[in-house]
Amino acid sequence: MVHYIRFLKAPKLDVRKRAVRALITITTDLGDDFYRADVNVYATLVLNGSEQEVSEWKTFKWKQGMRCLWVEMKLGPYPLDHMKLVISSHRSSLADNLLLHDMPKVLSAWSQTFGPGIFEAGNKIERRLKLESGHDVVIYEEMGESIARHIWDAGIALAAFLSNIVERAQPSSPLTKVVSRSFSGLKVLELGSGCGVVGLQIGHLCPTSNVFLTDLPEAMEILDYNVGQAKQMSDRVNIQTTTLDWAEPLPGCVAERQHDLVIISDCTYNSSSIPALVKTLAALMKRSPTALIVVSTKARHDSEAVFFDLMNDAGLGKLDHSKIGLPNGSRSVTGQTLETVDIYVYCNPMDQKSQEHQ
Repeated sequence: MVHYIRFLKAPKLDVRKRAVRALITITTDLGDDFYRADVNVYATLVLNGSEQEVSEWKTFKWKQGMRCLWVEMKLGPYPLDHMKLVISSHRSSLADNLLLHDMPKVLSAWSQTFGPGIFEAGNKIERRLKLESGHDVVIYEEMGESIARHIWDAGIALAAFLSNIVERAQPSSPLTKVVSRSFSGLKVLELGSGCGVVGLQIGHLCPTSNVFLTDLPEAMEILDYNVGQAKQMSDRVNIQTTTLDWAEPLPGCVAERQHDLVIISDCTYNSSSIPALVKTLAALMKRSPTALIVVSTKARHDSEAVFFDLMNDAGLGKLDHSKIGLPNGSRSVTGQTLETVDIYVYCNPMDQKSQEHQ
């Protein structure tokens, strides 16, 4: 599984000591386990904007059994300015490579800006991901314990998978056919977007696409923040957001649209919400009968299997199935090995027959 460097206490500047201190951890996406091996982590300070390093790289030892680690940095011989603290497992302030067949073991973390007048960084963690397409995607997640505001393994695996499809199109793939057929105006709806890593990545890969990201109200602040940041970086990104509760009727702005792709990632972990999720998917497919549903999931417990039964009962046909390998060597607190993400493609049965004859 992928592990994530996270700030437990945001970087804080001590002007008198010319030092910066932060408390970090290395944990799973759900925060249910810690990195269970010895590993070096490296830290540096970079100027906001120019990314110029204003301190030497410093090495810290994360040891097996740790739950947290204090990081303290001395400023170099530079005037005080606004800066970010970078924590990485590979001594680089560049984006982490997110490749389909080489997923990172540990994702790096960038703090928000701090410096003169802002002595403590904000509560968001910046991730920088370089996709196989060459695009850099910047995603923020929150420091707190709300898992709805964190990046999850199935999300980054799906981002890598979709980037691979665009770069290395497989002519026989039904998903490739839809993407290529609709590339000039791909209409995408994502359910349970969380931080928005998948939908934002699609927006970068297909600048002419129209992407709608949805989630519950408690996730909208971080989702809207990420969309706002993406639009500041590129005026070609066409992404909208709205709240969508699977237990409620579809909002008008979603129900009125025709969709080419409906995407969900890591949305089956809560088995009690699965019936409402499948009901929502079925309602969407009635309005967009030629759409494909792309489901990215990392099975965490047996009760998630009901999702597949209910999809079958709803008359939605499984068209394709891919497995994405995650870094080995770690287990969840339940002892279950979590080393793959499964990506399923569903469609309406009638459309499945037409796909098979194309």
